[in-house]
Amino acid sequence: MKRTIYFLSIITFIVTASCMQQPSNRDFVHPEPATIDSNVVLPPAWSFGVLYGGYTNQQETIDRIKKIQAHDYPIDAYWIDSWFWDYQNHGMGPDKYMDFVGDTVSFPNRENMWSFMENNNIKGGFWVWDCILKKGNEEVFKEFKEKGHFSRTHMYTGSWHNSSTTTARYKREEGHKGTMLGEIDFEDPQTVSYFKDRMKHFFDEGADFIKLDRNSNVSDCRVMFEMTQELGGETEGRGFILSHKGGIDDPEFKKYPTKWTGDTRGDWTVEDPTKDFHSWMPEVALKENIALYTDPSRQTSKIPFLTNDMGGFDIGNSNTKDEELYIRWMQFSFFGPVTEVFSQASNPTSNLAWKYSGRADDLFKRYAHLRMRLFPYIYSYAHQSRLRGEHMIGKFPDHIYQYMFGDEMLIAPVYKKGATKRKVHLPKGDWINFWTREKVSGNQSIETEAPIYQIPVFIREGAIIPMRNYASSIEAGSNQVLHIHIYPGADHQFTLIEDDGSSNDYLEGIYAKTTMKLTNGEQSSQLLIEPTKGYYDQMKEERTWIFHIYDEKDIDTITVNGEDMDYKENGKMTTTGKYTNNKYEPTEVRITY
Repeated sequence: MKRTIYFLSIITFIVTASCMQQPSNRDFVHPEPATIDSNVVLPPAWSFGVLYGGYTNQQETIDRIKKIQAHDYPIDAYWIDSWFWDYQNHGMGPDKYMDFVGDTVSFPNRENMWSFMENNNIKGGFWVWDCILKKGNEEVFKEFKEKGHFSRTHMYTGSWHNSSTTTARYKREEGHKGTMLGEIDFEDPQTVSYFKDRMKHFFDEGADFIKLDRNSNVSDCRVMFEMTQELGGETEGRGFILSHKGGIDDPEFKKYPTKWTGDTRGDWTVEDPTKDFHSWMPEVALKENIALYTDPSRQTSKIPFLTNDMGGFDIGNSNTKDEELYIRWMQFSFFGPVTEVFSQASNPTSNLAWKYSGRADDLFKRYAHLRMRLFPYIYSYAHQSRLRGEHMIGKFPDHIYQYMFGDEMLIAPVYKKGATKRKVHLPKGDWINFWTREKVSGNQSIETEAPIYQIPVFIREGAIIPMRNYASSIEAGSNQVLHIHIYPGADHQFTLIEDDGSSNDYLEGIYAKTTMKLTNGEQSSQLLIEPTKGYYDQMKEERTWIFHIYDEKDIDTITVNGEDMDYKENGKMTTTGKYTNNKYEPTEVRITY
């Protein structure tokens, strides 16, 4: 009997000890305490590419996407704005706003349209608001009212989708005195359930996400976001909406990404306008739009995933194209958490670069391709917004028109018409001009060149910046081959964070972290890539590395895990050949001078 108890004790000890062991790197689940701001929810990986929207019918939508592709622009998503409901009347309303049917004449086969997008790795979305206008929608209005699904009803005399002859809100059909409006009660669970049921068929047809207009309070955003989670065919649990910049007093707003800066003026600044705008247009132009991200005194600077209408939404009382403004705005927009291209329907360019000029076309392609290559860097900082509680946009309270994009990149947008130089304040340490590769001492303000084709970008000495090969969409790309850009001279580290990009597994600690540490000596620099810790669904264990070293010193040898690497020099950049190994093994890069 004692022997039996003894053996049982040994077995119990072994089992207990086994359960207490740390999981291996391959099955490591990251602990919840690493999360500082649990309100932050990540939008899907594809949303960190390039998004587009427009007032287009079904055929125009397909044609526009094909033209975007023909110009070699990346595209990850396309939404149809308010004319989705009534393209034939250009959104005049109130008929069809909202009838839960949409314009079936201008969109005769929405399933085919969404399928076309899906086959091209593009997510499809459409515009929604939070109310129903009675005139022209009497049946659905009556239904919602009788079921008690309105929080209130009132006479709406505004012109927006209420017998307005344009989407610009300032021209109204003569004699129109207003329409009864019902505000949908999104605080009521039964109303929410009924609303989702009425919207479900749009997602069954293939739609993926929502642009929510008019209201952006937390309850509205919650319903729209959860609807995309539950009903969107390709979300795998991770929803996505675009909503206005309001509703941010409650930190819960961070659970329903993403927000945009609102209807902006297509001008340099409201302080010295170059054109006239209608009074309803918010007083935000390029300069003010930058400050919505970078001024820590503004609530909007707290929004983790903020975007803006590249080029400005409203062109004002003018059809003149301002190519310079568009280029400068475009350069700024590509160095932000989320990038999207959109404008009002009356803009003849639709803020598509090729419609401005050949130069704008070339520059858009250059910056868009760079953003897509930067995806591993951008997505890692998206995760850090949650894990460290730090915004992807780092602020300079005394220099609000420049910012950090992650910890390694300083961005100084040009927001003055005709400017070809830019004053930039560099914090302490040495910095490298991203374009010229010249080293500049920090802890001072400098004047740097800013020709029309360049936005000033400076890289912190010691930076480690992961990039990947270009792909026309995020989902078409891969992190299996990574280009690691190294700026020796100071000790630094970077943590690459990866997940499946579409599920909520990361909320349970299921994601991969790879820490890279750069140390420097007199005769050598060393980059240690630690074994990856963690995993995610469909993760491959092998990775191919290519190293790009930016250094003024003459390099003698480069080894990876003791193996001599071939390399090529191009000015102040040295590029190695490929090196492939297992992610769960260390990778040591040694550079000797």
